[in-house]
Amino acid sequence: MTTEPEAPANDAPSETVVEHIIRSIRDAVREGHMIQGQRLIVADISRAFGVSPGPVREAIRRLAGEGLLEFTPHRGATVRRFTERQVLEIFQVREAIEGYAARLAAENIDRGDYRDRLAACRARLRETVDHLAPHTQAKQDFHDLLHELSGNGTLSETAARLTSPLYRLRYNELTGPGRARDSLREHEAIIDAILDGEGTRAERLMRAHLHAGGRAVAEALADSDLALPNPTKDKKGRKHA
Repeated sequence: MTTEPEAPANDAPSETVVEHIIRSIRDAVREGHMIQGQRLIVADISRAFGVSPGPVREAIRRLAGEGLLEFTPHRGATVRRFTERQVLEIFQVREAIEGYAARLAAENIDRGDYRDRLAACRARLRETVDHLAPHTQAKQDFHDLLHELSGNGTLSETAARLTSPLYRLRYNELTGPGRARDSLREHEAIIDAILDGEGTRAERLMRAHLHAGGRAVAEALADSDLALPNPTKDKKGRKHA
């Protein structure tokens, strides 16, 4: 690993150690410190965290379960790579789940401090639009906030499971500043609908936003070396029968 994690105390509960490792690996992948296809060496990670191999193996097992890592014959655990089709499929499912989250958020907007928090989130999106890493985090925070505003814990867990494997920072870098500006306008339209309490409009706009985002990422992957070859196409891009 190329990160320098703060190792938890050796006498900390094993669950805390495992969660710490999971979070550190997940952040390293999202921030580009670990690249797609990179092999994870248990002994190296154990030394980096100052822990025994057991918690590392458990962290890798869980991350594989959520789709961030995968096991490859003769290589062990590696950072997962995606085909264009897999990316599109993830975004398609997100359309349904997060569209519904936007609807519920609009219905719940007058509870507690939800209006103020959503307005603050809009401000961060605007302020960071020309700065890749902060804007990527602001967008993640926006979606996390909507999951919370939905009031549905199962929805939040499912949405987090879908977004966790996606390398948001790298994908946003690939899609470029033009997509960032388009995305900002889409986010602002969603926020307006939620603040107006219009659940149907919020859901429709969120679905359209994720559809556009999925297409943009898939197209960017097609022009990069990050994606695995699409098994339904040959080298000239023609679909197999």
